[in-house]
Amino acid sequence: MHFQRSLKILNVSRNIIFKDSFRCCNTLQECVHSNSFIQQEYDISQKLLKVAVIGMPNAGKSTFINYLMDRKVCPTSSKIHTTRKKTTAIFTEGNSQIIFLDTPGLVTDRMRRKYNLESSFVKDSEICLKQADTVGVIHDVSCKWKPEQLDIKIIDLLEKHKEKPSFLVLNKVDILKSKRKLLELTRLLTMNCLDGQPIMKKKLELNECDNNHGWPYFKEVFMISALTGSGLGEVKDYLIKTAKPGKWMFPGDVWSNQTPEIIIVDTVKATLLDFLPQEIPYKMEPILELYEISEDKTISIVVLVKCISERVAKLVAGGSDGRLRQITEGVQRDLQNIFQTYVKITIVLESPKQKK
Repeated sequence: MHFQRSLKILNVSRNIIFKDSFRCCNTLQECVHSNSFIQQEYDISQKLLKVAVIGMPNAGKSTFINYLMDRKVCPTSSKIHTTRKKTTAIFTEGNSQIIFLDTPGLVTDRMRRKYNLESSFVKDSEICLKQADTVGVIHDVSCKWKPEQLDIKIIDLLEKHKEKPSFLVLNKVDILKSKRKLLELTRLLTMNCLDGQPIMKKKLELNECDNNHGWPYFKEVFMISALTGSGLGEVKDYLIKTAKPGKWMFPGDVWSNQTPEIIIVDTVKATLLDFLPQEIPYKMEPILELYEISEDKTISIVVLVKCISERVAKLVAGGSDGRLRQITEGVQRDLQNIFQTYVKITIVLESPKQKK
């Protein structure tokens, strides 16, 4: 098959590694590696804000950050657990720098074992909250399971860091549409309070007070659609206004603390999640084989995807390699959005040899 022929060609160039290649993608590691990072003198007009973004799996945390960043810094897909580790995205505008600390969706130990997730899933949100100046809670108002409640894991985190200001982001309001329902959800999720003070005349019923899973100390509440960008301008203005005088943590042209290699592999993983059914993509392992940048800034990439069986490899490839072409095109689009330059990418499938 096509992927078998491609693998033979790839083996010839396996030792052409990208570690000494010139990089132009403005990650922190890129600056250090190419010696282009020069410690900048502290400008007293600089402002800084570190924002921990937390929420349940698939609430839209990464999409929220990507839209504010105007590039797909954090991997996203339609499946849960796309974000497997904490990620830092850096947004700089004017004299303000906003550090977004993206976290995996909050899970229990039982869920972590069920999906074979890293142990960091349970710890990363706690670590990010300790580092943050403020906390953004992303809540999916379209979820079918008790959308009027914050999960107890979120409330516990907020309670542990009660001294840190927080804000609530009601995401996917374009799906809900009903303004009356949105106002009712806001009332319940905030326990009818903003920064500890009542915000509506209507009081919570006695049974609501007993059973409500809300947080009365949010500083602000925003209603947005991270997919369309509706309402995100207000969030950006709020964060810039909230930033305090302080030295920037990164140069102004850096937008991620991840290496280009990690970003590429994570993008392939996220695209596989969108194109493949059930648990199959979670068991696949993309490996970056080639990463080079030409003089005209074109990025050339080869990624090897290890499949658990010949059957899975055929499923990924599809008829006449049609699905593999769709996956490759999807990865190419995302990487061009991320690196903001032309990307040439080849994805090669590898499966264990069938036993005779």
